[in-house]
Amino acid sequence: MGKAKVTQSKILALLRQHGQLRIEVIASAVERTEVTVRRHLLEMEEAGKVLRLHGACRLADASQAQPYFFQQEAASMVCEKQAIGRQAAALLESHDRIFFDSGTTVLECGNALCQRLEKSELVDLSIVSNSLAFGASLAQHCPVLLLGGNMRSQRLDLAGPLALDNLLRYHFSKAVLGTDGIADDATLSATDDDTAQLAAAVLQQSQQVLILADSSKLGKHSFVPFGKINGEKFTLITDKNANPELLGQLQKNGVKVLLA
Repeated sequence: MGKAKVTQSKILALLRQHGQLRIEVIASAVERTEVTVRRHLLEMEEAGKVLRLHGACRLADASQAQPYFFQQEAASMVCEKQAIGRQAAALLESHDRIFFDSGTTVLECGNALCQRLEKSELVDLSIVSNSLAFGASLAQHCPVLLLGGNMRSQRLDLAGPLALDNLLRYHFSKAVLGTDGIADDATLSATDDDTAQLAAAVLQQSQQVLILADSSKLGKHSFVPFGKINGEKFTLITDKNANPELLGQLQKNGVKVLLA
């Protein structure tokens, strides 16, 4: 397979995962210039594989896209996610006011936190979340407030304008966030606008932010950026297979890095 075909196969794989992407995101992901990517997309459109949009493109057959499914994501990197979740839960303290997002690694943090609460290691915690995956587990041990909003069955969460408006009423001592990508320039990204908008607001409303990301998320762009992991406010918890060069750069920028 020639270089052009390899590049076009990579582009198709990205579009199947994300549905629609901006040209600059594709160029970064496949390590080609935007001019080169545009040339490939023209050929792919003529072949009926993609549709070009203003500054972006999508699959010609949108049914080929692979949407986010919580259960599918939860089944990947299970051991790493559990270790990361335990490490994150160990950083939570009595009297914290915490935001938990709906990511699968954050769920593992919630599970580990339940174990700490059952042992009476912590007191006076309050949690705000948009996740529907916790069920009643945490609520048995501490107050849990759900944001409300539009229910997304594939993601097992709540999102949209109501969720965002409700979130902005609160300030958090700590936020526990997942991410679909941490690019080499420290940009955090999510698969969709609703998730990204909520995450960006959480960054503003939180004193400390714990970013939970297994090594497969590092050096990766997802669809919508929502901020940068930069400064002492942030702690990244990842696994031992993470790229040491990226971790070193984050540490130079003040980020605390923990390997689970």
